[in-house]
Amino acid sequence: MNNVVIVGRLSRDPELRYIPGAGTAVASCSIAVDRDYTKKDGTKETDFIPFEVMGKPAEYTANYLSKGRLVAIQGSVRVDRYKDQAGQDKTFTKIAVRNIQSLESSKAKEAKESGTFTPSFEPQGLDPQGFQAIEDDDIPF
Repeated sequence: MNNVVIVGRLSRDPELRYIPGAGTAVASCSIAVDRDYTKKDGTKETDFIPFEVMGKPAEYTANYLSKGRLVAIQGSVRVDRYKDQAGQDKTFTKIAVRNIQSLESSKAKEAKESGTFTPSFEPQGLDPQGFQAIEDDDIPF
């Protein structure tokens, strides 16, 4: 089974092109993913994994996603083989994406970049001072 799911940030803006003759949209980009361990100096290494998405999802990717956006991709690993101009055999590994999903809204990303983003985890509309405990023997718990 060849199935992969990756969550990370786009490392550059997607590039959109169309397959000549067929007219199918193809978006190319790469996703930055931190490794799950830290080095002795406290830093983490990051992998930049190239991917391609085709069809309508490619147009969505190119039109609505940009560098730095947190996304989840699902697809399969693909290894392309070719010969360079010197006749050397080369391989190129990428993710052939079937599904891509943005994990943050563009408004939240813009607010975070402008410095006006302040996450709030306080419950809205509750007044802890006005709370009264219910003392009722009919409550089953």
